[in-house]
Amino acid sequence: MKSKKQEGTSSVNNNWANVVLEEKLAEQEILRQSLEEKKKQAEEYYEQLLRLKAEFENYRKRVEKEKEKIYLHGKEMVLTKLLSLLDTLEQAERSLQNKNEKLKIEGIVSGIKLIVLDLHNFLKNEGLKIIESVGKKFDPHFHEVVEQEENEEKEEGIILAELQKGYIFQERVIRPAKVKIAKARITADKKIESDERR
Repeated sequence: MKSKKQEGTSSVNNNWANVVLEEKLAEQEILRQSLEEKKKQAEEYYEQLLRLKAEFENYRKRVEKEKEKIYLHGKEMVLTKLLSLLDTLEQAERSLQNKNEKLKIEGIVSGIKLIVLDLHNFLKNEGLKIIESVGKKFDPHFHEVVEQEENEEKEEGIILAELQKGYIFQERVIRPAKVKIAKARITADKKIESDERR
């Protein structure tokens, strides 16, 4: 038989164990509920991520289609403009069939002039600019020296002739002008002076 003191201690221990057990069960329930909420939140985030991924993929496909459309439209515009050049070439070709030699030559010359004019206008309308060269000071950003010529009348580095035109598109040089520039003539006095400096 247990004494009253032992029974009291045992009862207190049981009550304390029950309280601790209830607290642990309550904590466990809170943790379980929190875990369920986090799982639900993670599923929502995952579904949201899948939707965003699908939306982005659709956006990327739309952009690709738009780029292709713009590219084809640009090509169509260029080809349409080139058709007028083709018309001029065909007109020049027809003039070759003329029996009269003088009219044939005049037709060819006239046709070539029209083609060059049409092509210049086409390129200008597309934004291509010719680099002005003759009479200007040589600039390595716009010009490429192909020849040099001694010249007493012009300052050294002045462009005397343009051997091939240069072009700028969208503020960028796409082909520098090939030029001939003036070079100072070395006279006997200058040669002696140069040799003395060495």
